[in-house]
Amino acid sequence: MCEVMKQTRENKELTQKEVSKILGISRSTYAGWENGFETISLARLNKLCDYFDISLDYMCGISNTKNYKENIHNKFSSKIVGNNLKDIRLKHGHTQSKTANLIHTNQSNYSRYEREKNIIPTSIILDFSKYYKVSIDYLCGKKKDSKIWIFLFTLKSLRCKLFLSFF
Repeated sequence: MCEVMKQTRENKELTQKEVSKILGISRSTYAGWENGFETISLARLNKLCDYFDISLDYMCGISNTKNYKENIHNKFSSKIVGNNLKDIRLKHGHTQSKTANLIHTNQSNYSRYEREKNIIPTSIILDFSKYYKVSIDYLCGKKKDSKIWIFLFTLKSLRCKLFLSFF
């Protein structure tokens, strides 16, 4: 995510200070996210992606699709995220405890994400997305289709493997 964040900012010819001002944070906080020293919150990531008009899935490296046609620019809502987490979990017939174990958290925390008591950390929603093969943009209410473009993600991985095999 760090590299995509940096490339996106540089492609728009913006400084870290300019982006941090847009997000209402310090430059050092933004630099920490861009350099991988800190993790950006899901709410701030949503705002950043809206500003750059790119998908959360692209920013998180789970899709090569920069922007979905129906991408909805919305204010982050933990209620939407919680409802979508619960819907996906129930569609798979999993308990909160099982899902929590799969995404490297505990049942108490996971329950709080579903009930919108806590905002799910970006790293946890990324694990959820990868395990259930569901779009982070969908989980955040930014698109209607829950699928991520796994095919494109797989091709990207294949290119990396082929490139590495030459060395």
